[in-house]
Amino acid sequence: MGDSLTYGARDRYGRSYPAELGKILSKKTGEFYICHNYGINGETSSDLLRRSWHILKSNQSCKVATLLIGTNDTKLPMPLPVYEDNLRQMILSIKSKGMIPIVATLPELKFSPYYTANRHYTEIYSDKIREMSEEYSFRICELNNMEKFLVDGVHFNNAGSVEIASRFSEIILSME
Repeated sequence: MGDSLTYGARDRYGRSYPAELGKILSKKTGEFYICHNYGINGETSSDLLRRSWHILKSNQSCKVATLLIGTNDTKLPMPLPVYEDNLRQMILSIKSKGMIPIVATLPELKFSPYYTANRHYTEIYSDKIREMSEEYSFRICELNNMEKFLVDGVHFNNAGSVEIASRFSEIILSME
């Protein structure tokens, strides 16, 4: 679940990290994996929170839920307590459905007109994710050092989608 970074906006092949994750997991295990993509361009954590329960309810056989959300929250910026509560509700909803949450930190943004004033919020939100992981017992997918994959200062090229998928796959496969 997530925003345009999950959706795969700007990936020249129309792919996304969920599509690449399914491919990587299938290749590494010899089993078939499909990773549903519930990313929507432009969404904030509040937007995703509103639709997350329906997503989780309609995918009850899933074992893992990945979450990458917050980039659009930096535009406002969303107050940290609101961002934190949005994440808390989604993480607890994921767990209530018997799924394992894996939450990605936010990648550092480069220059983009929409994000210029509040780019530092990616680190503030990422620190909050790390802090919450201890309290709510979820795994973190660190998205540091991703700058070389950015196409427009915010979104990833296909190699970036593959890199994110690779990082999530390492976490998922280590859980077995």
